[in-house]
Amino acid sequence: MKRLFIVLMALLEILISVSPFLSYVKQNIWANQTSVGGFASTLATYVGIQFLCLSALVYLVVLDSNDQMKSKIDDFELLIKKYTPLTVRPLKENEFYKDFLGSCVKANHYVSICYFAPQPPENGGSTERLNYYREMIKIMRNNPTTQFRRIIRDTPANRIWTRKLVSELLTTTNCTIAMLSDRNEDVSMPLALSVQIVDGTMAWLVAVSEHAGAPVYRDVAIENPTVVEVLNKYFDRLWGLSRVVFQPGFNETQSGIAIDGGH
Repeated sequence: MKRLFIVLMALLEILISVSPFLSYVKQNIWANQTSVGGFASTLATYVGIQFLCLSALVYLVVLDSNDQMKSKIDDFELLIKKYTPLTVRPLKENEFYKDFLGSCVKANHYVSICYFAPQPPENGGSTERLNYYREMIKIMRNNPTTQFRRIIRDTPANRIWTRKLVSELLTTTNCTIAMLSDRNEDVSMPLALSVQIVDGTMAWLVAVSEHAGAPVYRDVAIENPTVVEVLNKYFDRLWGLSRVVFQPGFNETQSGIAIDGGH
């Protein structure tokens, strides 16, 4: 439709340009101007109409060019996304903590976190592990414009830890915690896959086969828009199966009830 208007406006501009040479226009408009004032008035009207049509034509051409440019940019971005190479980095447990924390500090939009061990981090956790969870609380507090969602495996031991987390995050407005029923706490490894995601650009698969003590590597970091998008959908599915126990606006009493399974 826009192209049709451009063609019509161009034809109109050509018609106006050649109109003084048409016999009908000559005889009925220009030949009737017998005074300087009348001629000047007709000329001014003629130039004004032509300028208006020319301006409209230029505007439509520029608008169409911008739309085409935007379309080309979108196509180019899709092409880049389609052919972006898949980068996979195996990480040991302590390497994951440094890698993920560094990305969380630079996160602009959101961070999604899973914790599926049946016991809290302080139960037999290494120094690096304990430092990681302490630093994560600081990052959540210091980045109020970044939304943090954390899913925690629902076990009696983790409920105690979750209460502690809630007490540390009560004043935040960017943190939400949910609990997911999985296996009972006697089974170390969960059924659900633990994924961590930052801004939809990077993802980590954590503790795929064991929580600690992996001889070579424990986790995998992934950089690829398509794979991360799929893992984002997976996290959202887990979130939908979970029970939200803390979100901005909860008070301490409400959070305690939610953690214990009340509504």
